[in-house]
Amino acid sequence: MNAFSGHTFEIVWITKPADLHLHTELIDEFFRLYEDPSNFPDPDEREEPVFIRERIEEGTDDPHTHLMAYRLVGPSGEKKFVGGCIVEFYPDSACGLVTYLFVDKAYRGIPIGAGREKVAESLIRSERGLAGLVTFFANQYNQPVRAVLFESNNPFDTPPEQDSMPPAKRLRFFSRMGARRIDFDYIQPPLGDDKGLVTNLYLLCFPALTGLSDSIPVETVISFVMELAKSLDRNKEPGSATRYGLDNYRQDLRAVARLGGLYRLDPVTPELIGLVAEGRNILREMYDNLVDRRVDDRAVALTPIPGADV
Repeated sequence: MNAFSGHTFEIVWITKPADLHLHTELIDEFFRLYEDPSNFPDPDEREEPVFIRERIEEGTDDPHTHLMAYRLVGPSGEKKFVGGCIVEFYPDSACGLVTYLFVDKAYRGIPIGAGREKVAESLIRSERGLAGLVTFFANQYNQPVRAVLFESNNPFDTPPEQDSMPPAKRLRFFSRMGARRIDFDYIQPPLGDDKGLVTNLYLLCFPALTGLSDSIPVETVISFVMELAKSLDRNKEPGSATRYGLDNYRQDLRAVARLGGLYRLDPVTPELIGLVAEGRNILREMYDNLVDRRVDDRAVALTPIPGADV
């Protein structure tokens, strides 16, 4: 018999400054598990907790940051925190980003309660999980959510010691949850001054959550990546070489709206200022790569996740 068949669960939302003070102990547990090496062994892929807390404390929409804490509830009402999720909403591009999803190693893959749903499944599917957050964001910002995105390691380009579990195993789970890969070469902008580029990630999407099918507009994808890069400026010193800058971001946003994903950038006088890191203008690279991969005038494919069956 499953040891947790008599248990239920609750998912606590931490989304505004008052919640940080209301759930102090739970949030401390949340970030202790988040920082455990069994979850994110590559430090370049893990944002510092202080930056995440600051965004919630300040109530900023750059981006709006939301924590979901999963607590196992025993038959006698006792509660234990066993998993969490960090979700951000980027209002300019109207995209949600699942930045981190993690589960205590001892509770991974274990069915909970009468529904026999696993912790990570509930964090995605439950109405108090990601599915509910999509409705929350749409109501809060009075606009439809265009896409729900997340990153995951490319199994063909990730050494085993750089991941907390075999990348293909994680991708099989996300594939069962309906996820698809955006068909382009994604480059994660530096998360802070002490972080480098990360090039072994897929950018993936949960199409069913926002009514997408088998493609996503180029403009949606590149606008999100630009807004992500701009939001990371807050983690960097004013003189940092990898700061995007609000003026540059706004100018690029206008340029992308004009381009519409229809054309590559002019090689002589590129329309995007972009962002240079490690000698590469990563935003220009990604824009042109998206245009090259289009399946129609304006959109790029959402494909089955490569490597999920490795």
